[in-house]
Amino acid sequence: VQDKPVTEKELIDFCKETLAGFKVPKKVVFCELPKTSTGKIQKFELRKKV
Repeated sequence: VQDKPVTEKELIDFCKETLAGFKVPKKVVFCELPKTSTGKIQKFELRKKV
C-alpha cells in the first residue's frame, strides 16, 4: 500500500459510497492534533476549534 495525498472531497465521496447518509461528514479538517505530555489527544481542545 502506497501513501498518497488525499483531498477532503475524495474522503467525503468515499464515505458517501460506503456509509449511510447520516454518517457522512460534512467537512474534513487536516491539522495536527493537540496532545498531552503523555501523547493522548486533547479532546477538549478539539471541541474548542469547532
